[in-house]
Amino acid sequence: MGLSSKKQLPPRGPVTVPPGQFAFLQTEEKVTIPPEVMGFISIKATYKLKGLVNVSGFHVDPGWSGRLIFTVFNAGPATIHLERGLPVFLLWIADLDAPSKKRKTDLGPEGIPPGVIGNITGVVDSIYALEKRMKIDIKEVSDKQQAFRDEVTALKERQTRILLYLGIAAVVGAAALGAIAKVVADRMFAPPAAAIAPAIPSLDPPPAPARTEVAPAASGGTSNAAGPGVVAPVRTNQ
Repeated sequence: MGLSSKKQLPPRGPVTVPPGQFAFLQTEEKVTIPPEVMGFISIKATYKLKGLVNVSGFHVDPGWSGRLIFTVFNAGPATIHLERGLPVFLLWIADLDAPSKKRKTDLGPEGIPPGVIGNITGVVDSIYALEKRMKIDIKEVSDKQQAFRDEVTALKERQTRILLYLGIAAVVGAAALGAIAKVVADRMFAPPAAAIAPAIPSLDPPPAPARTEVAPAASGGTSNAAGPGVVAPVRTNQ
Protein backbone atom coordinates (compact mmCIF):
# COMPACT_ATOMS: atom_id res chain seq x y z
CA MET A 1 0.00 0.00 0.00
CA GLY A 2 1.10 3.56 -0.56
CA LEU A 3 2.54 6.06 1.82
CA SER A 4 -0.46 8.26 2.41
CA SER A 5 -3.13 5.57 2.55
CA LYS A 6 -3.75 2.17 4.08
CA LYS A 7 -6.17 -0.38 2.79
CA GLN A 8 -7.01 -4.01 3.31
CA LEU A 9 -6.58 -5.86 0.07
CA PRO A 10 -9.10 -8.53 -0.90
CA PRO A 11 -7.80 -11.97 -1.89
CA ARG A 12 -5.53 -11.52 -4.90
CA GLY A 13 -6.19 -7.80 -4.72
CA PRO A 14 -3.72 -5.77 -6.80
CA VAL A 15 -1.28 -3.20 -5.47
CA THR A 16 1.20 -1.08 -7.42
CA VAL A 17 4.45 0.61 -6.46
CA PRO A 18 5.23 3.48 -8.85
CA PRO A 19 8.84 4.42 -9.65
CA GLY A 20 10.47 6.43 -6.89
CA GLN A 21 7.86 5.57 -4.23
CA PHE A 22 7.80 3.57 -1.02
CA ALA A 23 5.26 0.99 0.05
CA PHE A 24 4.58 -1.00 3.21
CA LEU A 25 3.80 -4.69 2.83
CA GLN A 26 2.64 -7.10 5.56
CA THR A 27 2.87 -10.87 5.43
CA GLU A 28 -0.16 -13.11 5.43
CA GLU A 29 1.63 -15.52 7.75
CA LYS A 30 2.36 -14.98 11.39
CA VAL A 31 5.99 -15.76 12.04
CA THR A 32 7.40 -16.94 15.37
CA ILE A 33 11.16 -16.92 15.82
CA PRO A 34 12.49 -18.93 18.79
CA PRO A 35 15.09 -17.30 21.06
CA GLU A 36 17.87 -19.59 19.78
CA VAL A 37 17.46 -18.69 16.09
CA MET A 38 17.41 -15.55 13.90
CA GLY A 39 15.60 -14.92 10.67
CA PHE A 40 17.03 -13.30 7.51
CA ILE A 41 14.83 -11.69 4.86
CA SER A 42 15.45 -11.59 1.14
CA ILE A 43 13.39 -10.49 -1.89
CA LYS A 44 13.05 -12.90 -4.78
CA ALA A 45 15.30 -12.13 -7.76
CA THR A 46 12.28 -11.67 -10.03
CA TYR A 47 11.33 -8.49 -8.17
CA LYS A 48 14.88 -7.43 -7.39
CA LEU A 49 15.58 -7.21 -11.10
CA LYS A 50 12.57 -4.92 -11.51
CA GLY A 51 14.07 -2.50 -8.98
CA LEU A 52 12.15 -3.46 -5.83
CA VAL A 53 14.37 -2.92 -2.80
CA ASN A 54 13.76 -3.85 0.83
CA VAL A 55 14.75 -0.88 3.01
CA SER A 56 13.28 -2.00 6.36
CA GLY A 57 16.04 -4.35 7.42
CA PHE A 58 17.17 -7.85 6.60
CA HIS A 59 16.68 -9.83 9.79
CA VAL A 60 14.00 -10.92 12.24
CA ASP A 61 14.94 -10.72 15.88
CA PRO A 62 14.88 -13.76 18.14
CA GLY A 63 11.63 -14.03 20.05
CA TRP A 64 9.56 -12.24 17.39
CA SER A 65 5.98 -13.41 17.04
CA GLY A 66 3.53 -11.88 14.59
CA ARG A 67 3.25 -10.72 11.02
CA LEU A 68 6.30 -9.17 9.34
CA ILE A 69 6.14 -5.64 7.91
CA PHE A 70 8.39 -4.74 5.01
CA THR A 71 9.20 -1.32 3.68
CA VAL A 72 10.04 -1.50 -0.02
CA PHE A 73 11.18 1.10 -2.51
CA ASN A 74 10.82 1.01 -6.28
CA ALA A 75 14.18 2.08 -7.70
CA GLY A 76 13.30 0.88 -11.20
CA PRO A 77 12.03 2.75 -14.25
CA ALA A 78 8.55 1.20 -14.32
CA THR A 79 5.66 0.57 -11.95
CA ILE A 80 5.85 -2.75 -10.13
CA HIS A 81 2.58 -4.65 -9.91
CA LEU A 82 1.92 -6.95 -6.95
CA GLU A 83 -1.09 -8.68 -5.53
CA ARG A 84 -2.18 -10.13 -2.22
CA GLY A 85 -0.91 -13.66 -1.63
CA LEU A 86 1.95 -13.28 -4.11
CA PRO A 87 5.18 -14.85 -2.78
CA VAL A 88 7.68 -11.99 -2.84
CA PHE A 89 9.96 -12.52 0.19
CA LEU A 90 12.11 -15.37 1.43
CA LEU A 91 12.84 -16.05 5.10
CA TRP A 92 16.05 -17.82 6.08
CA ILE A 93 16.49 -19.29 9.57
CA ALA A 94 19.92 -19.40 11.17
CA ASP A 95 20.71 -21.17 14.47
CA LEU A 96 22.45 -19.30 17.25
CA ASP A 97 25.05 -20.72 19.63
CA ALA A 98 22.79 -19.99 22.57
CA PRO A 99 19.40 -18.43 23.18
CA SER A 100 19.54 -14.68 22.75
CA LYS A 101 19.19 -12.64 25.90
CA LYS A 102 18.02 -9.65 23.85
CA ARG A 103 14.86 -10.86 22.25
CA LYS A 104 11.39 -9.63 21.43
CA THR A 105 8.75 -10.30 24.04
CA ASP A 106 5.78 -8.34 22.69
CA LEU A 107 3.56 -9.64 19.94
CA GLY A 108 3.76 -7.98 16.57
CA PRO A 109 0.92 -5.76 15.30
CA GLU A 110 -1.97 -7.25 13.40
CA GLY A 111 -1.95 -4.46 10.85
CA ILE A 112 0.36 -1.71 9.72
CA PRO A 113 0.42 1.01 12.43
CA PRO A 114 -0.37 4.54 11.19
CA GLY A 115 2.76 5.81 12.91
CA VAL A 116 4.88 3.57 10.72
CA ILE A 117 3.33 5.05 7.59
CA GLY A 118 3.91 8.58 8.85
CA ASN A 119 7.63 7.95 9.35
CA ILE A 120 8.25 8.01 5.61
CA THR A 121 6.32 10.56 3.58
CA GLY A 122 6.66 12.13 0.21
CA VAL A 123 8.15 10.86 -3.02
CA VAL A 124 11.80 9.93 -3.40
CA ASP A 125 12.86 9.89 -7.03
CA SER A 126 14.63 6.85 -8.37
CA ILE A 127 17.67 7.12 -10.61
CA TYR A 128 15.43 6.68 -13.64
CA ALA A 129 13.01 9.33 -12.40
CA LEU A 130 15.88 11.71 -11.65
CA GLU A 131 17.30 11.14 -15.12
CA LYS A 132 13.91 11.72 -16.70
CA ARG A 133 13.35 14.91 -14.71
CA MET A 134 16.87 16.06 -15.55
CA LYS A 135 16.17 15.54 -19.25
CA ILE A 136 12.97 17.56 -18.92
CA ASP A 137 14.82 20.35 -17.13
CA ILE A 138 17.61 20.32 -19.71
CA LYS A 139 15.03 20.53 -22.52
CA GLU A 140 13.31 23.46 -20.81
CA VAL A 141 16.63 25.26 -20.43
CA SER A 142 17.52 24.46 -24.05
CA ASP A 143 14.15 25.79 -25.24
CA LYS A 144 14.66 28.98 -23.24
CA GLN A 145 18.15 29.39 -24.69
CA GLN A 146 16.83 28.84 -28.20
CA ALA A 147 14.05 31.38 -27.59
CA PHE A 148 16.65 33.85 -26.31
CA ARG A 149 18.84 33.26 -29.37
CA ASP A 150 15.84 33.78 -31.65
CA GLU A 151 15.01 37.01 -29.85
CA VAL A 152 18.60 38.23 -30.18
CA THR A 153 18.56 37.37 -33.90
CA ALA A 154 15.29 39.25 -34.36
CA LEU A 155 16.72 42.27 -32.53
CA LYS A 156 19.82 42.20 -34.74
CA GLU A 157 17.68 42.05 -37.88
CA ARG A 158 15.54 44.90 -36.59
CA GLN A 159 18.66 46.92 -35.80
CA THR A 160 20.02 46.27 -39.29
CA ARG A 161 16.78 47.46 -40.88
CA ILE A 162 16.75 50.57 -38.71
CA LEU A 163 20.34 51.39 -39.65
CA LEU A 164 19.51 50.85 -43.33
CA TYR A 165 16.51 53.16 -43.10
CA LEU A 166 18.60 55.77 -41.28
CA GLY A 167 21.29 55.54 -43.96
CA ILE A 168 18.75 56.02 -46.73
CA ALA A 169 17.18 58.93 -44.85
CA ALA A 170 20.61 60.50 -44.35
CA VAL A 171 21.44 60.26 -48.06
CA VAL A 172 18.07 61.71 -49.09
CA GLY A 173 18.35 64.45 -46.47
CA ALA A 174 21.88 65.35 -47.58
CA ALA A 175 20.76 65.54 -51.21
CA ALA A 176 17.80 67.74 -50.26
CA LEU A 177 20.01 70.05 -48.16
CA GLY A 178 22.52 70.28 -51.01
CA ALA A 179 19.80 71.30 -53.45
CA ILE A 180 18.42 73.88 -51.05
CA ALA A 181 21.91 75.26 -50.37
CA LYS A 182 22.58 75.57 -54.10
CA VAL A 183 19.34 77.49 -54.67
CA VAL A 184 20.13 79.84 -51.78
CA ALA A 185 23.69 80.39 -52.98
CA ASP A 186 22.53 81.12 -56.52
CA ARG A 187 20.13 83.72 -55.22
CA MET A 188 22.66 85.33 -52.88
CA PHE A 189 25.56 85.60 -55.32
CA ALA A 190 23.62 86.29 -58.59
CA PRO A 191 24.61 89.66 -60.44
CA PRO A 192 22.04 92.55 -60.74
CA ALA A 193 19.33 92.20 -63.33
CA ALA A 194 20.46 95.30 -65.35
CA ALA A 195 23.95 94.00 -65.76
CA ILE A 196 22.82 90.85 -67.29
CA ALA A 197 19.95 92.30 -69.38
CA PRO A 198 20.60 91.62 -73.11
CA ALA A 199 20.79 94.52 -75.61
CA ILE A 200 17.54 95.08 -77.44
CA PRO A 201 18.18 95.65 -81.17
CA SER A 202 16.75 98.89 -82.72
CA LEU A 203 14.09 98.58 -85.32
CA ASP A 204 15.22 101.86 -87.13
CA PRO A 205 17.44 101.48 -90.19
CA PRO A 206 21.04 102.55 -89.68
CA PRO A 207 21.93 106.10 -90.90
CA ALA A 208 23.42 106.45 -94.38
CA PRO A 209 27.08 107.43 -94.54
CA ALA A 210 27.76 111.17 -95.28
CA ARG A 211 29.03 112.10 -98.78
CA THR A 212 31.46 114.91 -99.45
CA GLU A 213 32.03 116.86 -102.67
CA VAL A 214 35.03 118.91 -103.73
CA ALA A 215 34.13 122.19 -105.53
CA PRO A 216 36.61 123.38 -108.15
CA ALA A 217 38.17 126.74 -107.49
CA ALA A 218 37.01 129.55 -109.89
CA SER A 219 39.70 131.59 -111.48
CA GLY A 220 39.73 135.35 -110.72
CA GLY A 221 36.37 135.45 -109.06
CA THR A 222 34.86 135.11 -105.64
CA SER A 223 33.81 131.69 -104.75
CA ASN A 224 31.61 130.41 -101.98
CA ALA A 225 34.07 127.73 -101.41
CA ALA A 226 35.83 127.61 -98.18
CA GLY A 227 39.08 128.26 -99.79
CA PRO A 228 41.54 126.75 -102.10
CA GLY A 229 42.15 123.17 -101.34
CA VAL A 230 39.41 123.06 -98.65
CA VAL A 231 36.78 120.45 -98.89
CA ALA A 232 33.41 121.79 -97.89
CA PRO A 233 31.01 119.21 -96.63
CA VAL A 234 27.73 119.06 -98.49
CA ARG A 235 24.72 117.76 -96.65
CA THR A 236 22.42 115.56 -98.44
CA ASN A 237 18.81 114.90 -97.68
CA GLN A 238 18.27 111.95 -95.45
